[in-house]
Amino acid sequence: MPLYEVTLITKSLSKADLVNTIKRAATTFLDNGAVIDSMESLGHRDLPFRRTSKLLKEPTYSTNYFLLNTYMSIKTMNDMTKLLKNDRDLLKIHAVSEHEKPTRPDSCDLHEFLKPPAYRKSVEELRENQRLGHFPRMRLYKRVEREWKAIPKSYPIPPPRK
Repeated sequence: MPLYEVTLITKSLSKADLVNTIKRAATTFLDNGAVIDSMESLGHRDLPFRRTSKLLKEPTYSTNYFLLNTYMSIKTMNDMTKLLKNDRDLLKIHAVSEHEKPTRPDSCDLHEFLKPPAYRKSVEELRENQRLGHFPRMRLYKRVEREWKAIPKSYPIPPPRK
């Protein structure tokens, strides 16, 4: 069974209601065959954007965040997210597999970032693969055309006719 990080975002509740909500979610996990490895409260935080509660459709601006590390099968995870999305005290539930988490690069590229932008390898690749769209190309063409017309032209004098 793969390890999942399950994020539970609850409404702003009293302590007793919050305990009942977390107990209800945890027992639902355990009843469906999941093994809870650890549970962590991330505290009471402001939401990045307004959410509406399911029952009364009232706006919610701050919530409680909880993080559960659980071992469960993929089918159980899909069933649990569908089941807990119907809970009226939970605003959001999201499960992320440990395999899906982005990993940090092993090497440090600080010396590359300290170079001026013109000498960076990434900028050189961008310049090599650069393609101009229609409008920038036309702007460039008109600018070159204006500069060309601004240059005084001297026409050669033709030889006299015989």
